[in-house]
Amino acid sequence: MVTCNAQRRAVLGALVLFLSACRISSRKIVQSGTQPHLAPIRITKVNHQVGSQELLLYSMSLIGTPYHYGGSSRDNGFDCSGMVQYVYQQALQVNLPRTARDIAAVSAPIRTRDLQVGDLVFFNTSGQAYSHMGLYIGNGEFIHAPSSSGVIRTARLDQPYFSQRFTGARTLFAR
Repeated sequence: MVTCNAQRRAVLGALVLFLSACRISSRKIVQSGTQPHLAPIRITKVNHQVGSQELLLYSMSLIGTPYHYGGSSRDNGFDCSGMVQYVYQQALQVNLPRTARDIAAVSAPIRTRDLQVGDLVFFNTSGQAYSHMGLYIGNGEFIHAPSSSGVIRTARLDQPYFSQRFTGARTLFAR
């Protein structure tokens, strides 16, 4: 009986060590603050001029669609990144990550003066560099899903609210 209990303790101890080791290694990944690597996305299957026209048409068709936090469909409404994700998928069959921060991570930075229709603009509206985003539609304007107005609409980059919170321009097109 003593050997049976000793064997059980040994097996149980080994199991605890094994599970602890698994838990520690997965905890290190989570606690390190690193996200899974997001590969850059560069659109090469269509040139920017053609692709931007498709993006413009799809995005303009969404004007007036209700804002919905976490939303990513015409039926339920959109938030800012859900709208951009939807437009790129519908217009160009390009799959984007779900959040503004992750979309920023897979896109390439560009100078503001180099913005072209279909490029992305980002804003700090809640203490994070990429907390809001929109799709540039030309002439200093972008389309976005703002929670404040309740519907997808256009805005100007030079409006005080947006110009003070602008954190950068990015593109998914190969240049």
